[in-house]
Amino acid sequence: MRRAGVREARQNLSVLLGFVGRGHEVLITDRGRPVARLVAPLPLSVNPFGGRAALRRAMPRLDPPLSVALGGLLTDAAWPRRLSGPLYLDATALAKVYLPERDSAAMERALRGRRDLTVSELAVTELMAGYARSDAGHRSKATAARLQVALHEDLDSGCLRRVELSAPTHRAAERLALTLAERKIAVGAGAALHLALAMTAGVAGVVTFDPALARACESLGLPALPHR
Repeated sequence: MRRAGVREARQNLSVLLGFVGRGHEVLITDRGRPVARLVAPLPLSVNPFGGRAALRRAMPRLDPPLSVALGGLLTDAAWPRRLSGPLYLDATALAKVYLPERDSAAMERALRGRRDLTVSELAVTELMAGYARSDAGHRSKATAARLQVALHEDLDSGCLRRVELSAPTHRAAERLALTLAERKIAVGAGAALHLALAMTAGVAGVVTFDPALARACESLGLPALPHR
């Protein structure tokens, strides 16, 4: 991994981008302290996202909705006609894709056919752990298995772009948490990791119903969707 100071990054950005374009990473430092990474964006997914309406019809409607149990808010979301991507989906957004909730149909219409939807293993695990804690998860192993199979089918088929946790992602999450704390915005470990994963993936926006994560995204100049 190549290292470059802030001054070098300003003066030789085109050279560093060429380095990244050849498959390498550049670590940006400020007075010797790592502050950012230049990485190539993820490629588009192999297949467009086709939606999960049929699955939602077969899944139970939870009370409270899983997105709320995971920290989201009930809201009548306003989806813009055109969504700039790529987009990162957190666990509250995945809950609306795979389970019948308010806004599920509207959200699917906004996302169907896209090839730039980015999902982390962290969000998938959070979703499955949340479902396991729900009444439906306690009662029926069959519905839990159906949900898990659908999630992994979409990841393995290539209709969702996958981004994974790594040691550099954890370090980036720590730096983001400290930066947000300076701005009087407190985030938990999960939100900090989602922010780091989204930025690592080079997304243009984060789809979340978690108000704390949305507030942190917007503080860092990363749009949070849907509009509320």
